[in-house]
Amino acid sequence: MAIICCRLDAEVNFGTSNAQSLGDVHLHSTPEENLPSWTSEEEARRMGDYRDILSLTRVLMHGPKSKANVDTIIERCAGAGHLRDDILHYSKKLEKIPSDDDENRAYIMDMGVKAMRRYFFLITFRSYLYSASPIKMKFTTWMDARPEFGHLCNSLRIDK
Repeated sequence: MAIICCRLDAEVNFGTSNAQSLGDVHLHSTPEENLPSWTSEEEARRMGDYRDILSLTRVLMHGPKSKANVDTIIERCAGAGHLRDDILHYSKKLEKIPSDDDENRAYIMDMGVKAMRRYFFLITFRSYLYSASPIKMKFTTWMDARPEFGHLCNSLRIDK
């Protein structure tokens, strides 16, 4: 659902100012200005500001803008499931698992990383829609031209 919303939002905003649909994200500000400063680590995690996601937003051409747009879409689609809440849930659950419970720890880590990977790809897909025309270039072609994204995706963690 979120992918379709990203695509529809990109089509609706094609040719118009993207700032209108993104609220407080400014097109001519630096990426650091677009990254929120949260008062607590808990609030930062609730908003999807994990180390690996912030690393992604720094290397994407439209990273902060893409993340802000995806976060808005996640909020709109929350009735069908809330991806950032899922990541936070698994992250908190992982913290509570005893270090000697390797099987359960691996399972929770796997579930959390899968949720983080979906978030990662939504942000990356949104950046692709800002950067390329889906008619002219497929998302997979766009991704293949950027091997650093594959490395970032393969190293996602929810425990940091």
